[in-house]
Amino acid sequence: MRIRAGSIRHVPGLNGPVLLFLCHSLLFHIALLGVADILLNFYLVSIGYDTATISLLQSLPRLSGFLIGLPIGLIANRVGNRRLILLSTAGIALSVAATALTQSLPVIALSRLLWGACFGANQVVKPPFMVTLTERSEHTAQFSYHNLVAMLAVALGSALGGALPLIASQALSIPGAAGLPPEEMPLAYRASIVGAAILLLLSNLPILSMRGRVAGGEGAAQAALGRWRSTPWRRLCRLTLPLFVFGLSGGLTFPFFNLIFRELFGISDSAVGGVIGLGWLVMGLMPLLNPTLEARWGRVGALTALMLISAAAFVGLSLSQGLVIAIVFYALAIGIRNTMQPLFQPLLMDSLDDTWRNVASSIGLVMWNIGWFISTFSFGFLHSSIGARNIMLVVAFFVVLNGLTIHVTAKR
Repeated sequence: MRIRAGSIRHVPGLNGPVLLFLCHSLLFHIALLGVADILLNFYLVSIGYDTATISLLQSLPRLSGFLIGLPIGLIANRVGNRRLILLSTAGIALSVAATALTQSLPVIALSRLLWGACFGANQVVKPPFMVTLTERSEHTAQFSYHNLVAMLAVALGSALGGALPLIASQALSIPGAAGLPPEEMPLAYRASIVGAAILLLLSNLPILSMRGRVAGGEGAAQAALGRWRSTPWRRLCRLTLPLFVFGLSGGLTFPFFNLIFRELFGISDSAVGGVIGLGWLVMGLMPLLNPTLEARWGRVGALTALMLISAAAFVGLSLSQGLVIAIVFYALAIGIRNTMQPLFQPLLMDSLDDTWRNVASSIGLVMWNIGWFISTFSFGFLHSSIGARNIMLVVAFFVVLNGLTIHVTAKR
């Protein structure tokens, strides 16, 4: 069932259901990829864990995301995409809170595994759900708007996350507001992360208000349950291979940028939050060019060229000695690289009929999580052996490979 746009018909890619989904995404990204993500590493450092252990903990969500990736597509066919978005968001909130309420390594590890499973389910069903909200001709614009809202939310959440420990310390009457004593830092981080978990739960409210208005594509997907053997596995794996390479470059950067900037330039938590937030802001703005670039070069041509430019910026980040220059290259590198998602997701979804979209999204998640797991698991070793600057050169190589993979697989 295709949802017809309402009163906002004059803006391609926007209508009532899309706006509700954007409200959900705004709160979701502020809480999870903004506040919780920026503070998790700092919290783990404050309770005594080293870089190698943090690297392991950061890799665990990708492991569980990989394990659940393919089954979750079939589960979504039965449960429904909208309902699974609600359940997985609640599960993420629970895992985020559990991580912050303990210092036990086994409990933190289990909560990270739960985080990965729920986040994986969430990411599998959202693209197939989103393409049912607008017409096919509006998908690139719709995904670009969603990317803008998501990235702006993460930028806001990152800046907020950098300041929240100070706010929490004052609210909890912890002494030493300007420079918290080390023994009190975990409590300030813990309060901030739990607040993010509550906001995650609230992000479900806009989705709940969509009851009865969106079919979510489950009807066509139900037919796939009885046609497992007829699934075009080879084609789906080929189409989603670029997500594996994307995971390789992403896993070496996003979980560790806060530690890298603090290590290389010695800046404070709040300054790190501002830098990370700026990066997310640029990541939101860059894909607004996607409809224009798609019209000029096509999705595949635009993706290939943009990945090459992003790789050059990562090389610049590796060579930068001054903070300001490093921030400029950092913002350009991740901003241009992030144009892939709003271009590649509709490219993948529109190349398939409704029957295979959930399965393709599941395979894509598996590919992405394998790449992300390999790179995050390897970060500790790479950091100790070649250093943070050379890791950026490795990332540049993977970004080039990502562009070439998109070009080759799409041509085939």
